[in-house]
Amino acid sequence: STRKLGSLSLLANGTKKMRTAIIFNDSGPQIIRRSLGAYRVSQMMRDAGWRVEVIEWAMHWSHEEILKYLSKFEKIDMIGFGNLWMEDDFVADTIKFLKQHYKDTKFLLGSPKPYQRNFRADVAIFGYSENVLLQTLDFMFDNGPAPKGKYTSTAPNTYFIDANADYPALDIPKYEVSYLETDFLLSTEPLSLEFNRGCRFKCKYCSYAYLGIKEDYSRDEDSIYNEMMENYERWGTTNYIIVDDTFNDRDSKLERLANVVERLPFEPNFGCYIRVDLLISRPHQLELLTRARVWSHFYGIETFHPEAAKAVGKGMHPDKVKKGLLEIREYFMNKLGLYRGTIGMIAGLPYEPISHWQDSLDWLEENWDSYFYWALYITKDADTTTHSDFSVDSKRYGYTDTADPNVIDWAKEKGFIGGDYTLNGDRPKLDKYLMIWDSDWANFKDALDFSYHYHKNYFQKAKIAAFELLNWVGNKDILELTQGQMFQKKLGETENLKMINDYKRKKVEYNYE
Repeated sequence: STRKLGSLSLLANGTKKMRTAIIFNDSGPQIIRRSLGAYRVSQMMRDAGWRVEVIEWAMHWSHEEILKYLSKFEKIDMIGFGNLWMEDDFVADTIKFLKQHYKDTKFLLGSPKPYQRNFRADVAIFGYSENVLLQTLDFMFDNGPAPKGKYTSTAPNTYFIDANADYPALDIPKYEVSYLETDFLLSTEPLSLEFNRGCRFKCKYCSYAYLGIKEDYSRDEDSIYNEMMENYERWGTTNYIIVDDTFNDRDSKLERLANVVERLPFEPNFGCYIRVDLLISRPHQLELLTRARVWSHFYGIETFHPEAAKAVGKGMHPDKVKKGLLEIREYFMNKLGLYRGTIGMIAGLPYEPISHWQDSLDWLEENWDSYFYWALYITKDADTTTHSDFSVDSKRYGYTDTADPNVIDWAKEKGFIGGDYTLNGDRPKLDKYLMIWDSDWANFKDALDFSYHYHKNYFQKAKIAAFELLNWVGNKDILELTQGQMFQKKLGETENLKMINDYKRKKVEYNYE
């Protein structure tokens, strides 16, 4: 078949040889964790007959180290980048460098981050790629028909595919991911675990794919059990980040995981995204989560202002949310002796005055261990269809392009207008098409300045965040991690760097025959 041929190259003597691909992956400069996408794509390609290796923590590799590793392979047909969390400069510079040495190699980008820069890749897939990946490979290597897509003005030589819009991957046949010996997994690493796609809710500020999904595409209990057992038996893995947009949207998923945990011959630990108002209104979920040992939570609360919460689709009164948060923490500590809840907040939501942002921050500092404050970002990107309601119809929600000359000058100086930019500690996923918004309650500069204020004065005080905490379980005393002051940046950087250097050494020294 065409798909099968896509994995093979024809040699001069007429025989066929397996094609080889290398995929670069990274979780970003601050978080040391393997993101799932590159490994799922690798497995799909291997199932189709390709030989695929992943270079993890790619931004920590020098050009010289990359070349040394790639030289171990006789021919590299494709180089891919799972670049959601990679810095754009790294991706662009690495592709430019590698093209000097691998002139016949093709480059593929994959990410739920819109492509607003010319990376000079051959193809870029936006969003979940399962339902278009094999057709894309046929197109790239065997003159197969082009998937639905276009060449954009930003990158005129890169074929752009909006997979979320044209090849939606909600009900995928296989969620399981198998890792290789050459991935050099450590037993203490938290791996990613996916139960289903999409979110039942549709918050106005959210730009994730597949919002308001009512169908349940969740995987079955045995597939979860089998994947966890394979990882435990092969790598000693016990810690996981559940990557579902909202894990507690359905009781059935919690029950399924609790049943799996009670079957396992080891004691796992889980982190996930939790909708806290749902947890408060369905207190029976607390028992299910403790049974499943899901004690590391991220709550996208966003605001403690009643009108703002209602405006974005979160109707529970903030006073009830605050009370519920304290009760949730008490419940988990009494039941498991383990808990971390990290709260995400957004400055700039409708009707919330600037002064209230600080009120919320004061409450968090006094009552909570781990929290973040970000500015509201609204994109005007036109090449993708995955947008928040604020982006689709900003005026309806009270946001307009600023006419304040001082704010416009500030935005130009920052590079928000007419350039690319990097923000220290508060970097959005979008770069070139941000809306420099204004409203009756605040403007974009106000929100971003407040985010800087948080990072400068509060970030270092907080305990280690929920998901990062799971990186340390097994390395450090777990009670020290959850109860003590644990933002130990220098220690973390030192130990993470040691782990990454050891990983690079193993990758380069391995005999790939």
